[in-house]
Amino acid sequence: MSSDLVALVRRRPDVHAVADGLIAMGEPLELRGGEPEPTLLFDAEGRLLVSIEDAVQVSAQSEILRLLGPEFSARVTAPVWWVDVRAAADVPDAVRVARRFADSLVHWAGGTVYPDGASEAPARSWRASGQGGGGSAVGVQGQPDGAAYHGGVIGG
Repeated sequence: MSSDLVALVRRRPDVHAVADGLIAMGEPLELRGGEPEPTLLFDAEGRLLVSIEDAVQVSAQSEILRLLGPEFSARVTAPVWWVDVRAAADVPDAVRVARRFADSLVHWAGGTVYPDGASEAPARSWRASGQGGGGSAVGVQGQPDGAAYHGGVIGG
């Protein structure tokens, strides 16, 4: 079974830049895919380690509450960009790489990681200044308030 993390970030994330940063810092990874497909991180032997879904803007606090529960949602303020980070099952280092990626994403774009996220971190990148990527004040980007986001599927 895979291990899932959710990075809730303050600014529209640049997934490829963060993954490239991990590689530059010595992680033996190969980056494949991306918009509109998931971004995939493979190990040196060609095994899939981590799958990263495209970011979805969540503007309604009620969606964070519904999806992640009251304790966690009390530490996060909408709007945020929701990024699913999935570690492959039974592959050595997959969970470690997924956690490192999610933590790095939050480090540069601000926010927190679910589960086990600490209080929201401020954005540390000069590129993360200003409001992130437009989007209207709706439940999920482009969806009416109250629309549901279910791990890659938006429904109302």
